Amino acid sequence: MNIGEIFETPVEQKIDPVIKVGDLHDEDRLAGEIGCYVVTPFIEKCIDDFLDHYTDTLRKDTEEIGVWVSGYFGSGKSHLSKILGLLVENRTLKGVSAAKRFEARIPADATRRASILRNLGQIPACESKVLAFNLNTLVDSPTTPLARLLLAQYYQHKGYSPNVLYAGVVERELDRLGKLAQLHSEAAKRSGHPWADIQKNPGFYAKALYAAASAVAPEAFPKPEDVGVALQRAEKGELINVDRLVSTVLEDLDSKIKETKKPCRLVFVLDESGQWIGDNQDRLAQLQALVEIAAIRGRGRIWLTVTTHEDMGTVLQTARQLKSDMKKIEDRFRFKFSLTTENIERVLEDRVLKKKIAGADAVKAVYDSARGVIRSLGELSGIERALPECDEERFGQFYPFFPYQIWLIPEIVKSLRAKGGRAEQLSGSTRTLLAITQDILRAGRRPYPKLPVGEMVSFDEIYYNLSGEGEVSPDIRRELSQIEKVVSGATALTRRIAESLFLIDELRYIPRTADNLARFLVESSTDDLAAIRRKIDPELQRLIKARIVAKVGEEYEFLTGERRSFEEEVDAAAGELRQHDREAGFARYFVYDSSTRGAPLLDVLGFSTVSFQGKEFNVQLAMDETVAAKSGHVRVFIHSPLAVLAGLKLSDLENRSLRDEEKNTIFVLCDRVPLFDQDLNRFLAMRDVIDRWKGDQYKPDVARKLALDRESNDLSKLENALRKTLRESLQRGHIIFRGASRSLLPKPGETAGAMLRGEIAAYFPTIYPNYKKVPVRLSEEQKAIRAILIGDKSLPPEVEQLDILDKSRTLKANAPLIEAIRISLAAKQGRSQRTLGRDLLDEFSSPPYGWDPNAVRAGVAACVRAGRIKLRQGKATYTNPADSELQRILTNSLEFNRSELVLEDTEIPQEVLERARNILVKLTNDRRIEETPAAIHQAFEKFANEKLSEAKKVTEWAEPAHFLAPDDFNIGCEALGEILALTSPHHRIPEIEARREVLDKGLAAIELLWNFYNSSKSVFVQVRELADDLHAAEAFLPASPAISAFLETFEQARTGARFADPSVWKSVHSAYSAARLELDSLLEERRQEARTSLDSAMKRVGDSASVGGLDSDQIAAVLKPLESIRSLLDQEIEPGRLITLPDLVRTRGRECEGKLTQTLREKAGRNGQQPLHERQIRHVRLSDVVSTRTVHSPEDWERISRELDQHVLALLADFDVELE
Repeated sequence: MNIGEIFETPVEQKIDPVIKVGDLHDEDRLAGEIGCYVVTPFIEKCIDDFLDHYTDTLRKDTEEIGVWVSGYFGSGKSHLSKILGLLVENRTLKGVSAAKRFEARIPADATRRASILRNLGQIPACESKVLAFNLNTLVDSPTTPLARLLLAQYYQHKGYSPNVLYAGVVERELDRLGKLAQLHSEAAKRSGHPWADIQKNPGFYAKALYAAASAVAPEAFPKPEDVGVALQRAEKGELINVDRLVSTVLEDLDSKIKETKKPCRLVFVLDESGQWIGDNQDRLAQLQALVEIAAIRGRGRIWLTVTTHEDMGTVLQTARQLKSDMKKIEDRFRFKFSLTTENIERVLEDRVLKKKIAGADAVKAVYDSARGVIRSLGELSGIERALPECDEERFGQFYPFFPYQIWLIPEIVKSLRAKGGRAEQLSGSTRTLLAITQDILRAGRRPYPKLPVGEMVSFDEIYYNLSGEGEVSPDIRRELSQIEKVVSGATALTRRIAESLFLIDELRYIPRTADNLARFLVESSTDDLAAIRRKIDPELQRLIKARIVAKVGEEYEFLTGERRSFEEEVDAAAGELRQHDREAGFARYFVYDSSTRGAPLLDVLGFSTVSFQGKEFNVQLAMDETVAAKSGHVRVFIHSPLAVLAGLKLSDLENRSLRDEEKNTIFVLCDRVPLFDQDLNRFLAMRDVIDRWKGDQYKPDVARKLALDRESNDLSKLENALRKTLRESLQRGHIIFRGASRSLLPKPGETAGAMLRGEIAAYFPTIYPNYKKVPVRLSEEQKAIRAILIGDKSLPPEVEQLDILDKSRTLKANAPLIEAIRISLAAKQGRSQRTLGRDLLDEFSSPPYGWDPNAVRAGVAACVRAGRIKLRQGKATYTNPADSELQRILTNSLEFNRSELVLEDTEIPQEVLERARNILVKLTNDRRIEETPAAIHQAFEKFANEKLSEAKKVTEWAEPAHFLAPDDFNIGCEALGEILALTSPHHRIPEIEARREVLDKGLAAIELLWNFYNSSKSVFVQVRELADDLHAAEAFLPASPAISAFLETFEQARTGARFADPSVWKSVHSAYSAARLELDSLLEERRQEARTSLDSAMKRVGDSASVGGLDSDQIAAVLKPLESIRSLLDQEIEPGRLITLPDLVRTRGRECEGKLTQTLREKAGRNGQQPLHERQIRHVRLSDVVSTRTVHSPEDWERISRELDQHVLALLADFDVELE
């Protein structure tokens, strides 16, 4: 079957693609326009919504009287507007009403069919008249005000003269008297011409018109000259504006309502309103005034439908400044229908590409014969927008076009017109999608109707069609048509490649790669994409050599004269950049721009806060020492690939992170990216050239426009590519904290920012160990503080969560927040230091606390109410919680910050002194401690310093060893330190007694970890390193009970921080020993397997190279990828890499085979021999290779994978392999 035989509508039957809204007189044409109208689901919704509201206003007034229809060229906006008008007018066309004709176009299964028919049934209850016209085609429309223009059209609709003055002064009054027909008859009699001729040119027949008016109305115009005098007076005294237009229409509608006893409506359809407005803001204001006055005064009797192009800004550059005003008008309309590509595609399918049953079957058979191949041919790769897939349904709909071609045709036409500035062609254009597709089939480069089903329309046919219709500039047409003559060795294929590149030149979301270019040149569903790819490579080199095309990264670009100059300047600017230029440019455009205060780094990472225990913490973010986000107490210093290329090493950051001032700093080192500096050079150079071209007043407009285009397209792509590289290098980088580093391992599908945010959060328990004591944030702190001060029995829930007051609203002295405030103030007062509110907030919002400053102020308020703390400002002291001034200071953060906080002193009761001594005797086993404040104070200081010294050694080892200390250990250390900070016995001794339980548990934990440190610290590091290695390689490990048991035991001990527990450590160490043996055995197997695979691949590729006649140097070059990993077989010890060595060997083997094929092909070409024959394809089915089709375990799958791998590798030596 040939292509011409598959369509329901013959290809040679020309379809008129243009709908003229003002053509309302030809009944045959109108009936045909309804009969061919395609009601898509979106159109169905539009019409139903409109009719529902229109008929609803027959019963009640409304000011929502507008319909705004927008869409690109050929989208059907004029057709929809015309259909809406025909339905509300409901004229009888060739004996059948418009509503009845439209009923046949509504699909039987349409969800809104019943609603539409119900609304159409109410239309006869109203008498509607439609006045439709294209504003741009009316006489004098560029200069005549809108009101005068529409009034003239309205008068003509009533049969009057188009002369607004004569029609308003003479004809309208005589019409009221019933003498209009007599006037027209008298004018025809006196002029000797019928009224239809007079109406077309009333100025020419003015004498007859004046005489006729005098004859019919002698009481008003005794002489013909009196008519002219009356018109002159009217022109001087009457103002023809929107108010006059609306009043005239409403007056006639009121008369009609009285006459017909039913509602009457007038509908204006103003086609191409956007073009009529152009860049004239006054016209925009006129349209706005018409909408507003018609809505307010008409109350639903006058309706307006306007049409505009959806994106006029791409064609009319001056329209951009009017965008806000256009939006203001749009808001006056109830309905805003935007016609999309999907809608016009449905129309195209129905009117041009609809297949007969046999034709659809033939197309389906083609698709079924090679589904995967056709999908590969018909789907562009790497696109930044969602283009339609080449699935069975869409292939059948749009054949012989690929689905993406149908989607791109309107985009191409818009881009060509925007480039040429030919906006006037948008109105009434015949270059609709319907017309272009039908013309390609009827008169393309190939005789498509006569070709067999299976042949495809190639992309360059679009250029051939558009170039013949004047859409392509003469200079470009001339340059492309001369390629075969001026480019050495060029063929038709060379020209077609250049044409395709030109078409997508402005469509920057389409990667202009060689693979996509090969897809553009497909002419049959059986074409081999790889073969086309090989054919176009030399043609691209010819075009590059002729400076018609340039290669930009992996993409190709069609060059004009200005673009050639631009590329030369970019290359020159890139060559002049030095390291300090790169660093400054990188910091400005990718980290923080001080001129705009923008922080691009935050866009790269996607975060500026870190979530910890359900709360968001600000963090300082910096890259290469340039700070992008300054708030927060935790610093995250990232070092980019540029810093790595400059020589920064992982060990440098490990050493730096050990400094005391960096204890709350997390360092990140990105992975090395070899060409990062070159890519950055091109970006910075292009930006520099763009800025120079934009600011050069001597550059022609086309050059400055090119600079703007480069800025919005290519520069943006380069910037996004660099950002993508940054994110990828982050995912392969290292994170360093307090001397310890580890590789970053993102989860599948996890972004670099999400991964890094999670990794940073993992360190927050170490940085903020005390946060869990007060994890509450107050959102309404002023309300909470006042409630605390006055002792409100009903406290806000957030205050209850602080747990600083008991049910009787008495202060809980041992609450973590209250205790911490008391200890801090006591320690500073013991050193004779003043404490301002700001100092206290800074202390507790910083590590190791991270507490909410509002919560701390609430704690101070509770202490003030309990008489534990007093406030000072200047010479005034505040202690009374009912004092309004005190309440103001505590609720105002600025006032609180500058207030001094003073802890009230108290004597030590004897019973407290006794209990403190007993606690200390029990802890130290020293009964010689005297029962005096000084003795107890000194004894505790000695004991606490000894224990903290032991704990410090444990901590210094634990952090780099990744040993998690239990909470009791940290709490004990913290308690000892805080009590030691109290230098006054009056403060320290009560605290010893108050924190007895904490000291008991904490000191026991310190003792436990001290013993573990002395006995097992070295072994623990070995155990932890094995667990880390196994976690990294877990996805590649076979099932092993010993390894699984070890990881489970280790994880349980780590989660509970129980390594120091003797029984737990015994279990972990036992599991470690078993897992170590199992892993060593497995790794040796993989190492041996890799050796065997390497020897086999070396021999196979080397033998093939020798047979091909390569010399020793060429063979060595081919085998280099394999030779480069030989040393790894013996030297690699890291389990994660060692376990995947066999896969690496196989990958490098395939790489060598590819290099061998390319080398042999080049050798044949140099010797003048015929190029090597294309390798045959062998089809491989899984069932032909493996011994079983059911997989029961990971071991089964590993065996099947190896069988398939060996079989395919053996075939690849002589054939290409296609998997089925």
